Amino acid sequence: MTITANAVRLDDLEVFAGCSKVELRRIGALTTSLRFERGHVLIHEGAPAKEFIVIVQGTARVTRQTPSGIEQVAEVGPGDFLGEMALLSGGTRTATVTATSELEVLVSSVAEFRSIMEIAPSVARKVRAASIARTAGMAAAA
Repeated sequence: MTITANAVRLDDLEVFAGCSKVELRRIGALTTSLRFERGHVLIHEGAPAKEFIVIVQGTARVTRQTPSGIEQVAEVGPGDFLGEMALLSGGTRTATVTATSELEVLVSSVAEFRSIMEIAPSVARKVRAASIARTAGMAAAA
């Protein structure tokens, strides 16, 4: 893991598109840019939620443990975000996320995530809608 300068244009990422310049500046102060090597596990299924992650560059695989073994749930890439379900519900992580390439991400702590949700209503709507859709998808797959 390498900490890098937060040089990404936030408004280029779908989750932050539509935010005002003031909101973007405040969000920028609440995120840290990190780089991970291929194979790094960003999120472990069953672990407590500690951060919200937005992918800037690269790809990652989302998997879940099922009665029949480990199943791939999704492949995620630039603009996708992760970790919101457990942060919103107060539960544990529902999947494992592993980098499938070199990865650059923006990371926010639990407190920073909550601040972002308060600062930017458009982000809060997108994050909540994605969480509801993902929860429904998991229920249908079960």
